[in-house]
Amino acid sequence: MEIYKDLSSPASKEFEKLLNNQFTKNTIEEGKVIEGKINKITEKFVFLFIEGLKSEPVLDINELKTMGLSKNIAIGETISVLLEKIEDKNGDVVVSAQKAQKIKGWFELEKAYEDNQSINGKITSKCKGGVIVEHIETGSLMFCPGSQISDKPMKSIDHLIGVEQKFAII
Repeated sequence: MEIYKDLSSPASKEFEKLLNNQFTKNTIEEGKVIEGKINKITEKFVFLFIEGLKSEPVLDINELKTMGLSKNIAIGETISVLLEKIEDKNGDVVVSAQKAQKIKGWFELEKAYEDNQSINGKITSKCKGGVIVEHIETGSLMFCPGSQISDKPMKSIDHLIGVEQKFAII
């Protein structure tokens, strides 16, 4: 067979270029945060299109509701998701928008630490030795030692719970 006889023709070079572009365009790896385009929305699920995957990833609508995104989604919009598994035992793609948000939030917190910037947060609860602070933008939870709440000892911090404040990452 002489199908591949002349690989130096312009058509062969163009085909090779297109093929190489397609393979280098999208690297799909488990554990990466990627963008998915919303294809379909039902009462219980949101179906996504991610280039390079064989099947459609499906997000539970309740996951988006807990993140406060269920009212903001529409067909054609993109959403960040963490690719947990390319294929599980049932052949489904496993993705999580909530985990992607937490990973992005962690990078934001790292950047704020490196740039020595304060962040907005609110105290959500008391725990042994301090309080739990929720980062407003990302929902990430952090520990703040009781000694860092005020410069003088306080008997009660109940009036600070749920109030948005600035915090330094140290």
